[in-house]
Amino acid sequence: MDNLILIYSGSDSEAGILKHQLDAAGIPSMLKSEVNAGHIAGFGAFGSCKVYINPDDQEQASEIVETFQA
Repeated sequence: MDNLILIYSGSDSEAGILKHQLDAAGIPSMLKSEVNAGHIAGFGAFGSCKVYINPDDQEQASEIVETFQA
């Protein structure tokens, strides 16, 4: 994960929708959810879900993220 870059952080459902949009555009991405860690630790639904991409896809992915957040 060292060579991946963070492109988005939000709720699990929002991150999942964005990941689907990135996948549809041919951009591989990875989700890292911190919400489940909160559940396991007994804190409830605390945390966010982060979307990571390859740096080579940053320009195209940034356009998709901007449209998604609009």
